[in-house]
Amino acid sequence: MKTFRSFDDALHYAINSAKECAEFYSRLSNQARNNKIKRLFSQYAREEYAQMVSLSRIRYSFAETESPGFPFSLELYDCHAANAGKEDPNYSEALVIAMRKARSSFRLFLELSSKSPDEESSNILRTLAHKEAKHRQGVEVEYNESLLIYC
Repeated sequence: MKTFRSFDDALHYAINSAKECAEFYSRLSNQARNNKIKRLFSQYAREEYAQMVSLSRIRYSFAETESPGFPFSLELYDCHAANAGKEDPNYSEALVIAMRKARSSFRLFLELSSKSPDEESSNILRTLAHKEAKHRQGVEVEYNESLLIYC
């Protein structure tokens, strides 16, 4: 369970998470089984970097603004805690991690959207949530197809 003390605190976490996801998708791209999947994960990595920019802009705009609804807690996936003491995950394990990360980001962005100080930021956060849903869906398709190939 992650507790956020302020809108700024939650955005800071989201920016760091987007950076981690971008790096993770880049690694998945290098492990991918074909060029189509490599391009897909490279695209996801670029989108995560773009999310970092959007989140940073929102954070900069509302650095000192108080937002109602804080503190709040949210159950989010922590890949570092889940993989503590393990070697690098194999491809299918990495896909599961990617799905969980995308689900956590989706939930965080929707929650932040409802707590956003203005409508524009709320819309941006909802858009980011929908992109995370697309990431998860794309990873799920790859996961299901890779299971069929390797079984």
